[in-house]
Amino acid sequence: MIESTRNPRVVRAGKLHRARYRRETGVTLLEGPNVIEGALSAGLVPELVFTLDRDVLAERAADAGSEVVSVSEAVMNKLAGTENPRGPVAIAAVPDSGQLAPEDTIVLCAISDPGNAGTLIRSAAAFGFQVAATADTVDLWSPKVLRAAVGAHFATRVVTGTAPDAVAAAGIVLVALVPADDGSGDPGEDERPIGLMVGNEARGLSPKLLEAATATLTVPTSGAVESLNAAVAGSIAMFAIAQGR
Repeated sequence: MIESTRNPRVVRAGKLHRARYRRETGVTLLEGPNVIEGALSAGLVPELVFTLDRDVLAERAADAGSEVVSVSEAVMNKLAGTENPRGPVAIAAVPDSGQLAPEDTIVLCAISDPGNAGTLIRSAAAFGFQVAATADTVDLWSPKVLRAAVGAHFATRVVTGTAPDAVAAAGIVLVALVPADDGSGDPGEDERPIGLMVGNEARGLSPKLLEAATATLTVPTSGAVESLNAAVAGSIAMFAIAQGR
């Protein structure tokens, strides 16, 4: 059992909470049974799994080829990004997502909140969308986003650092999700896959992105609030598009 928070493997794992270290190494932290279960089900074998107990999930990871080590509660608290974590926590390589496919896509444009990003990824997986994110969006493979998505990263395609024009080049029609109807309407009879662009929580979509959109989409509300949370609006819109399909 690893009991020291200064153990080299624990120190290395702790560094993965930093975006720069994740970029340099190409690996990240998977925290919690749902995230690790999702990775294993998708065929991703974590390099190392830290666990409080050698439970069924830990044994499954070991059978798949992961190194599994038991740790003390103090070490688990050091590794995890949540209070009173139950673990496990794993080190795993960030998978190569490849290229966008010509299918319905949620495009995260400068989304900054990890919880919103994770929720949108989870909704995308639920409604049959792939995920694209611009370079100024929060790191989709950060531990916080992974926790918020509850394993959904491994149930859909996730492509980062993608400009909207690259989405359009994949045969996907860009549609801007806006808080109020501006008269642009929906794509109508266009049967191409939709690239639903969701903008920054505070600023929305930039004028450049609005200009690039073929059409706009708005979630109708009673008007009692100025706008919906980005993740809520994006999730509702994806559901509506999926129902329309």
